[in-house]
Amino acid sequence: MVSGKIFTLPLLFFFLLPVSGQGRGEELGRAVAVQESVSGAEDPYDPEKTMRALAAAYPKAITRVEYRHEDWAVLMRGKWFYHAGGRLLPEEHRTQAESYARQSFYRYFPGLPPWKEPEGEQAERLKNALAARRANPPRRDPEFYDTLWQAHTRGEAAANLVQISFLGKSLGVHKELTERLGTINSLIQEAAKTDPEIRRWIDGIGSIGAWNWRNVAATVSRSYHSYAVALDILPASLGGLASYWQWTAERNPEWYKVPYTGRYHPPLRVVEIFERFGFCWGGKWPLFDTMHFEYRPEIIILHGMKVDN
Repeated sequence: MVSGKIFTLPLLFFFLLPVSGQGRGEELGRAVAVQESVSGAEDPYDPEKTMRALAAAYPKAITRVEYRHEDWAVLMRGKWFYHAGGRLLPEEHRTQAESYARQSFYRYFPGLPPWKEPEGEQAERLKNALAARRANPPRRDPEFYDTLWQAHTRGEAAANLVQISFLGKSLGVHKELTERLGTINSLIQEAAKTDPEIRRWIDGIGSIGAWNWRNVAATVSRSYHSYAVALDILPASLGGLASYWQWTAERNPEWYKVPYTGRYHPPLRVVEIFERFGFCWGGKWPLFDTMHFEYRPEIIILHGMKVDN
């Protein structure tokens, strides 16, 4: 497992914070809070579009999308959840909506945009991101994703785990993702037969972290690693490259100026395979976390990208 992390990038991209150890900012880190505090951007998705994307992403769990009680809502596992300004709240929590931060619905696009060093107001937001997070740690209501993944407690989360072999490593993941990750593994291994870059990347992997019941670093919000639906893939040696923004910030106050060439990146073909099956990559976040992949098909769908079943 990887310990302690959080993430972000230029204004074109807004991402979440990944995690796998003792509390990095992943998740999302997490995206919406990161979008608002780092980029200053508003949630780009209207309530109906967001809730329909969630229904399309999780058809086994979400059975209805409906406008009710003056808000868009989804019926998931027999319980209604409301958009509530992007907070995804159950009925009983709607009256306390203002006490919760929004969930991480961030901008996410195919490929990687040309590198542009942050400057001006954007650079200041990134420079102060960690201090702002620690001063006012985001608190998201966990009930939506706890219900989605049927993991309200550490024990429930552990009961969902299935051990799999992935890129030569053994790890525990949520039972709902075993087939999907098996396909991803097969496609990457097949690509490695003709792509030397992918072969070298696989051979250089030192560890893969998945399940870790914890909060996102510097927040009081649940990490996606808690549900075993996120992976951190680290090489045996970073060779001086940056992977996680908070680690980099500890030795470089201008971490946000580190260009792509100074960061550890998996092959983009690998990223595309993950995205094809609903995983977002933390290397596209302004608070970058290049080791991190998390299962967020709703984000992929919101941006008009196709997710294979």
